[in-house]
Amino acid sequence: MLVKEKSSNSIILSIVLMLTIFTLSAHANEACEYEAFLIANHHAEAEASTGNLARKQATDEALKSAWRKLINRLVIAGQDITPLMQIEPINVVLYMRVQNETVLTTRYIADLDYCFDRELVRQLFREYNIAYAELVSDRIMLLPIFISGDRTNLWKQPNPWKNTLERILPDHNGLVQLSIPSGLILERRITGQGIIADPKSAIATAASLDNVSMVLLTSARVTIASSGLELAVTGGLYDRDGNQLAELEETSMPVTNSTDLPKYLDQLGQDMIANIEQVWRQVNLVDLNAQNMMRLSVTITSLEEWFQLLTRLENLSPVETVQLRQLSADEAVMDITINGSPEAMDYALEQLGFRIESNPDTSVGGFVLINRN
Repeated sequence: MLVKEKSSNSIILSIVLMLTIFTLSAHANEACEYEAFLIANHHAEAEASTGNLARKQATDEALKSAWRKLINRLVIAGQDITPLMQIEPINVVLYMRVQNETVLTTRYIADLDYCFDRELVRQLFREYNIAYAELVSDRIMLLPIFISGDRTNLWKQPNPWKNTLERILPDHNGLVQLSIPSGLILERRITGQGIIADPKSAIATAASLDNVSMVLLTSARVTIASSGLELAVTGGLYDRDGNQLAELEETSMPVTNSTDLPKYLDQLGQDMIANIEQVWRQVNLVDLNAQNMMRLSVTITSLEEWFQLLTRLENLSPVETVQLRQLSADEAVMDITINGSPEAMDYALEQLGFRIESNPDTSVGGFVLINRN
């Protein structure tokens, strides 16, 4: 029997791969603490002369593209990100987890999770003066209405706008968590015509039924213009009471052929989601080189409750430091240094189930932290 001797290069490559995988997988059983810094189910695939070489090529490229994906998710558009693209992303990865992989003789295929180190990434943002956002939204209900002639469809077909968004959303990689709801109770209580007739009441009812704090209502309308068909998409973001928080700018385009409608809807859907992401990042902007201070008072019932709240506050994306000013049996007063606006802090607190109001006690000033429930 002939035994084929491995070359020294092959042995070295195998050792390097094993060391790299061991290092990145050391924390693989842990959950990624900060959701915004997790790139999940990232595909890696390559073909080479050997399986080990294919794995190295695939994982090297996957790590680089995962880093680009993270930057696109977090960084405010319009900034010079050249320095970020020049770093070695392996230096800011906390761990890599293999979801599934196939290693063939000359091919490697895998889906990988990359958890990036929040503190190291934030250090890079500070060093290169990069403004960014990392607050992941609560689930936002998405209600897509399709209007054509006298038909206003939400759940009923045809609704190519809903179909398009259902296809786009699974591949969405952002901070805004959009979800089209389903369920017989919701479908019976909320209709396209009902939303058009009384949007505030319908949106408040939908939010209550699905237990969400925000609703994105969007419509795609097809009309007949002098040059043929025209497609227009618009919408707005609403709170749980049906009050409008932001309006989406209307986008329209001519449709030369009805068979091209899915293509145009796909383009407008991608543009709409990208715009929502950009607005969300702007509202929740973190600028590590621009600081503001806000005074916050909160009612407490025990020291344990205070320490739990302190930990949660310190982990909020806009928070730089929390300094205790006063602690009594029933109240804590803090000075919080934030890297952003009070509005960004308000959104971050909303995700924890709190809201802030001006403190009626003028001797203390600042804001009062209130449980939104």
